[in-house]
Amino acid sequence: MNRKARLTLAAISLVSVVGIGVVVGHARAKAHAKVGWFSWLPKHWFFNEGATEDEADDEEAAIPDAATIDWCAEGLTAIPGGGCLKVPDTPPPWPLVVYLHGIFDPAAASEELSRQSRVAHRAAASGFATLALRGHVGQCSAPEYAARVCWPSNERNEGAGPAFVEEWRAPLALAARSGARGRRYVFGFSNGGYFAGLLAERDWFRASAFVVARAGPVEPVKATGERYPMLLTLSEDDPSHDEMVKLDTELDKESWAHERFLAQGGHALPDGDVDAALRFFERREAALR
Repeated sequence: MNRKARLTLAAISLVSVVGIGVVVGHARAKAHAKVGWFSWLPKHWFFNEGATEDEADDEEAAIPDAATIDWCAEGLTAIPGGGCLKVPDTPPPWPLVVYLHGIFDPAAASEELSRQSRVAHRAAASGFATLALRGHVGQCSAPEYAARVCWPSNERNEGAGPAFVEEWRAPLALAARSGARGRRYVFGFSNGGYFAGLLAERDWFRASAFVVARAGPVEPVKATGERYPMLLTLSEDDPSHDEMVKLDTELDKESWAHERFLAQGGHALPDGDVDAALRFFERREAALR
């Protein structure tokens, strides 16, 4: 499919995504007419209320950029702000999985698109919406990865983390308006797993649970806020195994309760890891009802 056709399809899809939340959005607009939806929250804590009315109007009028459209896997809808959204077939509202990808080359992204697709489709089958977010080219610390897409993942570049989270306001608001208004869960793989750990440890993003898959720690591993429920997925065949063991040990030292899923295979995100993450989120959902 050429880029013009994908842009047209994305515009149509965006209308559909926004349309899902129109009835809810208008009803909620009356209830919130005098109070901005974020007015009472700390700026770095994004709950499920979405954006202010003016921000939401701007978001609905926007069209996803071409890079986002090219990046979204089949079955996910590109939305403004750099996100790819998939919702279940069941009636809303749904809990939301925020998926953070591993390092990938924009010119050869098929492997990451496969991961994105499998996470989103398996999550939808379990009743979760998925918002796959995109890092930045130039964020990788290693010079050989300068043209790849990365998240902040180490002590040298973690300072950029809050700015990345700020960029999520628009796609998170659109996801909420589309029906993903339930609890939020973060699932990060590899480079995205490092960032998921940072989000939890630095308290940059409030979620009901975090999964770190095939990644490692960013020192210091210290809880600066709430100790969020966390699952680590690791494999002895994975080159990142020693780093995951180190993260496990550091969390123990911090008295941070967490679970482990021992998998098999190299540096990949097999369906077993995805299913383990979703079971972890399902248990958390059940515990919070």
